[in-house]
Amino acid sequence: MTDCFREKLLYLHYMNVLTNKQLLTWLRVDPGLERPLSTPPAHIKLTSAQSLRFQKNLYVASYQEISAHLMQSNTSFITIFDSIYPDHLREIYDPPVILYSKGNAEYLSNQKMLAVVGSRKADQYTETMLNIILPDLLAEGICIVSGLAKGADSIAHRLALNGQTIGVTGSGFQHIYPRSNHDLYQQMAARQLLLSEYPPYIKPQKFHFPMRNRIIAGLSKGLLVTQAAMKSGTMITVDRALEEGRDIFSVPGSALDPLCEGTNSLISQGAKLTVSAKDILNEWAF
Repeated sequence: MTDCFREKLLYLHYMNVLTNKQLLTWLRVDPGLERPLSTPPAHIKLTSAQSLRFQKNLYVASYQEISAHLMQSNTSFITIFDSIYPDHLREIYDPPVILYSKGNAEYLSNQKMLAVVGSRKADQYTETMLNIILPDLLAEGICIVSGLAKGADSIAHRLALNGQTIGVTGSGFQHIYPRSNHDLYQQMAARQLLLSEYPPYIKPQKFHFPMRNRIIAGLSKGLLVTQAAMKSGTMITVDRALEEGRDIFSVPGSALDPLCEGTNSLISQGAKLTVSAKDILNEWAF
C-alpha cells in the first residue's frame, strides 16, 4: 500500500460523508483509488444530500491538516489493509475500512479476545460474577473487549485494567460518552487501547452504537453476556456474534429478574452456561 493510497483513503474517510459500505464498494471497483476523488464510482449511488456534502467537504482540509489534527489528539489510524488489522475483524460482513486508535495497538495481535456485554442497568450481580470470572481469564492473557458504556461494559473494563482490555467507542475520541466514564476513558487511553471507526470530531449518535457492536463482536473469539433484557442492544450484539460464528457464553440469573431473561434464554438456546473462568477456558482448550 503506497503512501498516496493511504492518504487518499484517510481523506475519504475523515470527511464522514460516505458510509462504510460505500467505501468498501469504492475500494472494490477502484482498488487502487486511481480515479479522482471528486468523481466517486457510479456503483456507490450517493443520495442527493450526500453528493452535496461530498462536494462541499472534499477540499475543506488538506491531508497534512488532517494528519496534524490526529497528531494533536494523540490519535493513530489503522486501515483494513494494514498487517496489524485483526484477521477476525477483516472477515466480518461490513468490516470497518479505518479504525482510529489511542493506546497500545499491539493488543490487536492478541488472538484470545473475549467480548463482555450486558445491560447498562447491570447491578451488583454482574459485578460479583465478573469479579469471579475475569481474573483467571486475564491471567491466561485473554483480552477483554467491550463498549465503554455504563453498566456491564464499565465494570468489565475496570476489572481488566491490570490485564489487557480494548474499549470500542460509538463516537470520535473528542467526545467522551457517557461523561461519567471520563476517568475510565483516560485510564484506557493511557494504559490500554481505545478504538473507534469515527474520526475524533464526530459526536455520538444513536445509530453509531449498533455499528460499534459489530466491531466488538468481530474482534472477539467469543462473547460473554451478563445481565441482559430480552429486547436490548446486548441481544443485537449477540445476533451479530452468532452471524460471525463466535462462541456465546452466558451467565445464568434469577428467573425473577427481568435483566436475566436474555441470558437465561441464551442458555436454553445453546449458549455455554458460564459461572467461572473454567467454563470458557475449557471450551477454548487453553
